[in-house]
Amino acid sequence: MMRRLPNLTALRAFEAAARHESLTRAAEELNVAHPALSRQIRELEGWLGCPLFHRHNRGLSLTDAGRAYRDAASQAFDLIDAATGLLRPDAPAVGEQRLTLSVEPSFAQRWLVPRLGAFRALHPGVTVIVDATREAANFRRGGADLGIRYGSGPWPGLEARKLADVENFPVCAPGLTPLPSDPADLLDMDLLLEETDLPWQAWFAAVGITLNRPLHGTRFFDASHAMDVAVAGQGVALGDTILSRDDLAAGRLIRPFPQAAIYQSYSLVAPPAHFRRPAVKAFAEWALAAMAAFQAG
Repeated sequence: MMRRLPNLTALRAFEAAARHESLTRAAEELNVAHPALSRQIRELEGWLGCPLFHRHNRGLSLTDAGRAYRDAASQAFDLIDAATGLLRPDAPAVGEQRLTLSVEPSFAQRWLVPRLGAFRALHPGVTVIVDATREAANFRRGGADLGIRYGSGPWPGLEARKLADVENFPVCAPGLTPLPSDPADLLDMDLLLEETDLPWQAWFAAVGITLNRPLHGTRFFDASHAMDVAVAGQGVALGDTILSRDDLAAGRLIRPFPQAAIYQSYSLVAPPAHFRRPAVKAFAEWALAAMAAFQAG
């Protein structure tokens, strides 16, 4: 059976450039010169008889044909990658020395970044890029190899591996004045709130308090910022078993009440084929083990 196949080197060049929507990042991934990669893509466009990219001063964007061809090429390479991994799991992977992680900012700051050195020591050949963002990664555009997300999902089309359940509880500086002595005291205090009140509402419900009016206080778009302000003695934040652990251990924060409520989880999320990539597989295994050790400590 004769197949209509393009030059596979040119196809790899196109798929990487389409995934990143950047010739520079594609050239870095494939370890080829920028002009050579550009030439390969133009040769592929000539062979196909249609443009795959719009080229403009701000960079590249895919044409409709390019978008469809990218999806097909990425799927084909993922299938080949998966089959290769089954036959030879130790095979080195081209272009996977760079591992881009899309991570919730507060989790990146308070848990991941302080522990990345341990992963790098085990895998010195992997360059980790941390994209700290509240936005879900668009894996189709190649913006991330793996995401670490907070929530219960679902994430359509993605595989999710639970990293940790999260217990929420109030935290404050030990010198806060007045120091709340009962959960009901918080109703009359300015709280350090996040973008949504849902975590606080879940905690109040867990301790049997019905909220008859909106919560009031200063709002932060990042839970980590709320805890920084709590450490400074400026109010009560809603901490959790992951983000508050180090501050609690160091005595910078205390828990005025023991009550906690399980609200959400952290999960590793990615297209299923990504978990078979060597760098992603290595990071996922390390993260799960590191989190288990962290929670047991």
